[in-house]
Parts: sequence; structure tokens; C-alpha cells
Amino acid sequence: MTRTMRRALHGAVLAAALAATAPPAFAATPVQQPLSKPPVGYVLEESFHGTAAACQTTGRAGIAQNTWTAYFCHQALPFSPFQQLYVKK
Repeated sequence: MTRTMRRALHGAVLAAALAATAPPAFAATPVQQPLSKPPVGYVLEESFHGTAAACQTTGRAGIAQNTWTAYFCHQALPFSPFQQLYVKK
């Protein structure tokens, strides 16, 4: 068995082991894509740049201050910790 074949075999075994141990919810979760068009009435809050927790905090604070009436946070890139804040004024 050549070195290339051994590497391919090890890679295949590792991929099969990882696929077998992935929880079903994780495997079935669709990848979020950037919003091409937000829902009607919502606009991107350009001044916000932060993580999911910061997005929720900023969204609730905006409602408490009557800056906007509703909000939602959206993860624009699949493996990024940063969120985008969309608000309804």
C-alpha cells in the first residue's frame, strides 16, 4: 500500500467517523445565507457590529428606548460569530 493510498484511507475513515457522530439536528441544519432582501418593514441597522449576545441586547434596548418597534438578528456568514441587526421603525 502506497503512502497516498494510506492517507486517502485514513481520511475516509475519519470522515465516516465524523459523519456517524454528528447529531441529526446539526446535519439537517441549512446553511444561513446573507439576506438579499429583508422582510417588509425591516431595515439593516448599519451602526451595529457585534456578536449574537450583543445583537440581542442592542435589539431589546432599542425597543425599551422606543427607537424601533421590533428587531431580529441574522448571522450573515455561516461560520462567523458576528450578527446583523435588522429593525422595524
